[in-house]
Amino acid sequence: MKIKKILIGAVILGCIVVLPDAGKYYKQLAVKFQRVPEVYRTCGTLDSLKDDDYEVLEIQAQYFEPILQINDSTLLIAGSRFMDEDERTTTEHFWYKLDQNGRVVDSLTYIYPNTIKHNYKTMDRYVVDTECDTYSNWISNGDTTRYPINNLDGTRTFSKKEIKKLLSTKEYMAKERHALPSDPEKWVDKLFLYGHGQWNYLLTDSYDDPEASDSKLEITYAGELTDENEGLDFIRREYIHKDKWIQYSFWDFGRYLKWGTGNNSHIDHWEGTSYFKIVMPHKTLYFKQPNKIYEDLKTRELNNYKVYRSNEKKYLLLKGIDLGTYYVIRQKK
Repeated sequence: MKIKKILIGAVILGCIVVLPDAGKYYKQLAVKFQRVPEVYRTCGTLDSLKDDDYEVLEIQAQYFEPILQINDSTLLIAGSRFMDEDERTTTEHFWYKLDQNGRVVDSLTYIYPNTIKHNYKTMDRYVVDTECDTYSNWISNGDTTRYPINNLDGTRTFSKKEIKKLLSTKEYMAKERHALPSDPEKWVDKLFLYGHGQWNYLLTDSYDDPEASDSKLEITYAGELTDENEGLDFIRREYIHKDKWIQYSFWDFGRYLKWGTGNNSHIDHWEGTSYFKIVMPHKTLYFKQPNKIYEDLKTRELNNYKVYRSNEKKYLLLKGIDLGTYYVIRQKK
């Protein structure tokens, strides 16, 4: 009789412990019976895509500039990254020219310690250093010579009225905050102007209007591949698989300490995988990436993309929105 009571008590205690988490265990068990369709089982992630006919060029950076269409057959990708991610003492600026097949046909790289001040910007067909007041024509003709950008009048600052008159013949390209050489305690706006094949800059006490000109060469994306947007006819998310259910136990009181952290780490969800299809001229490719799926079935992708397709449709460029990575999907040589 005593043993029977102990067994009954153990069963009751087990029910008390298990029942609050019954939904959790059911969902964890349910995903084990789901199978990934055959067509997706061998596909890899974008950075590990293996194919006999196609390959992926991966470009990583901490910062990317807008991609420019230099001419009908040439695309320009520019950005910067730290050579030593931990110390961040050395910076690399890079520019890559891609041809109509998505291949790098020319490149320019500047590497320098962060104790030396540079501020490189791509302005249409020019590489401009707004810190050292130089520019080069490398984008248009491959010339890496750094030509000086002259001050319109180094002895004074310009008024807004004078600037407005200048902008009738020149284009306002960029603005930097700058300490006056004659008085390092005084900061002014440094405006870079371009017109009739010449670069100049001027100084002014403050200048807020208008905005600097946007590049006329920036590419137009075909669309996006995001949490909400499944893609386009030639690249899209085809299938979402639930791999694992993540939920705190009812008895895990530590979860209450995580509430309010702002990172959604306490929200119940599935860890899953999204599978994507890419239709290229000679073959259909597939890749996958991790995701999170919430109970309202909203999906949060590891990375979202802007999608560009070349005019000849020979390659795709995926611009990572969340991660600093570009992927060029192109045919092998």
